[in-house]
Amino acid sequence: MKILRALRTRSLLGRTLLRHGLLTVTALLVLCGLVAGGVWWLAHAEAERRAEQVSRRVAAAVVVPLAERDLGAAGARDRARLLDDLEPFRTVGMVSRVKVWLVERDSARVVFSDEPRIEGVTRRFDPVLAARLDAGEAVVLTVPDDPEHRYEQAGDLREVFLGFSDVAGRAARLEVYVPVDVEGATARAVGLLLPPAIAGMGAVALAVLPLSVALARRRERDRAERRDAALYGLAAGELARRDLARRLHDDVLPGLASAGLMLDLAAARPELLGRARESVGDGVTRIRSVLDDLVPDDVGAAGLAAALRAQARDGIPPARVEIGGAAGLTDRTAVLLHRITGELLRNARAHAAASRITVTLAVTGGTARLDVADDGTGFDPGTGPQPGHIGLLLVRRAAADAGGRIDVRSDPGAGTVVTVELPAAT
Repeated sequence: MKILRALRTRSLLGRTLLRHGLLTVTALLVLCGLVAGGVWWLAHAEAERRAEQVSRRVAAAVVVPLAERDLGAAGARDRARLLDDLEPFRTVGMVSRVKVWLVERDSARVVFSDEPRIEGVTRRFDPVLAARLDAGEAVVLTVPDDPEHRYEQAGDLREVFLGFSDVAGRAARLEVYVPVDVEGATARAVGLLLPPAIAGMGAVALAVLPLSVALARRRERDRAERRDAALYGLAAGELARRDLARRLHDDVLPGLASAGLMLDLAAARPELLGRARESVGDGVTRIRSVLDDLVPDDVGAAGLAAALRAQARDGIPPARVEIGGAAGLTDRTAVLLHRITGELLRNARAHAAASRITVTLAVTGGTARLDVADDGTGFDPGTGPQPGHIGLLLVRRAAADAGGRIDVRSDPGAGTVVTVELPAAT
């Protein structure tokens, strides 16, 4: 017993450590995901803020000279001056590319760029974007991957649009391409934040590990106590019946047998002898039947089928038994199924006034399923038990504590079907 208890404790500790480890790893993964996601969002927002800031500095340097020119008639000297104004920003890597668009009705044309192959490109300008620019807003966008931007795909870029007007009063757009490093910033920040976060989570996991073990042991102890209490509840009536059987066997049966012998010797009224012998014999038969019912043999997995058939046969009405196989049952499960079947049969015979009762047992996929069906009076399963009717409560508790379940289907006047499912090995 001590060895078995030690093995159970070791198994419980192993399961607790595994569960605790899995929960810790899950929490770490969630934490890493949240930190990485939050840092990426912040890095993205910071990249857009920086891109707008750089673009406004570029605009402060080049927009005033541009606004003093007629962009529709600008030439090579104007382009060279623009490049000179942009040179400090390009040298330090703050700006990747600059385009100046001139709005012509519902389209816009590139009139200046540090990439000469782009100059002259015309496209329809988004009216929503145009309205935002005309309102003085700086619009920051991620550079799309399309033919128009085939020369701006080196690295992670943000394009920033700013609106202004040239000396002729025509609307123009300054487009500045600012390099950013969202992925690099995210990686650096995650590298700084995650190690202490993981270390803190690990410290918390280690700190609560003794509490997890203690709670697991308490839960296992409470489960074992409930299971044993349920088994004791099912066995309580059986113990009382055993005591009654002993008293009948030791006291009543000898007296009845002696009465039969004495009646056989009496000759005063011969006409009563046959009736007396018949009455005594019937009483002995009935009492022996009660004894057999009150003192069932202990059953194991191998003898469960015969024991169930004996339970079904020794009662009124007799029940029909169908067993589809009992392979894989442990003796513990067999004892529980035997007691549950007895309780359900007693309920059907004592309370349901059934004329037909069927007991079905099958073991499939590691689960034992027991069905006890009757055609009796039935009842409403949603109402509580009547006083003295606690059989189903005991069965439900015993099944739950063994890791199983019970389902009761019944209606007044329509009979009852009780299904009990238990793990085959408990």
